[in-house]
Amino acid sequence: MNFSIEPLKEPRGFLRIIQWVLSIFAFATTTSVNTMLGFEAKNCPPNTNPIRESVQVAYPFDLEHESYTTPLCRLDNSTIVNSALLQGSKSSAEFYVFVGVMVFLYCIASVIIYLFFNNLYEDNKWPVVDFVLSAVFALLWLISSSAWAQGVVNLKYFTDLDECGVFKSISDCQAYGCTQFQFPNFASLNVSIIFGFLNMVVWIANLWFLYKETPWFKAKQEANTSSPQQQQTPTDPSRI
Repeated sequence: MNFSIEPLKEPRGFLRIIQWVLSIFAFATTTSVNTMLGFEAKNCPPNTNPIRESVQVAYPFDLEHESYTTPLCRLDNSTIVNSALLQGSKSSAEFYVFVGVMVFLYCIASVIIYLFFNNLYEDNKWPVVDFVLSAVFALLWLISSSAWAQGVVNLKYFTDLDECGVFKSISDCQAYGCTQFQFPNFASLNVSIIFGFLNMVVWIANLWFLYKETPWFKAKQEANTSSPQQQQTPTDPSRI
């Protein structure tokens, strides 16, 4: 084991630090969201108690298990019914966070190898492994960010209760009308999508520098260097 900070001065090193930081921002802006939506009936009869319902919207955005109660115009002897929202984005959110956490851990492991075991990294096997895994992570960022972008679109749709049709399924809303007085704040999720695609761009950009460390690139360079010498044919003495 030989500690050296020199690899961090190379593109593969400092880009790996940037990737580590970006992965934190990607999953942190997703998992930190904890917001609410709220709605109520507009014109409840005078002999009823109007209820303002609130529903939590938080990671992993499993809205199918977030419930609200009806009726919204409630009598003392009313039967309380629990109902859930239509759809969430649990699978895409968890996949996106999973990719971010795996990248976070891989960046830590690779930086440790760069700093303490760079002599082993110079072995032909390690640059190839690093290049292949980085290509896989770049692809995973593309897939997970695209899926998560669609997931956020779905969240915005299914938390607008009038647009997605939830109000049509509530009898009090059909009878007296309903209004949504609170909408979830998805600003952090919009930022998380940006970080996802930014991660993808940085990982793709780093592939070139990792490729230059592989034996494939070095063999190509050696072939290009030796080819001009092979093209120079010796002079035939009989023609002199």
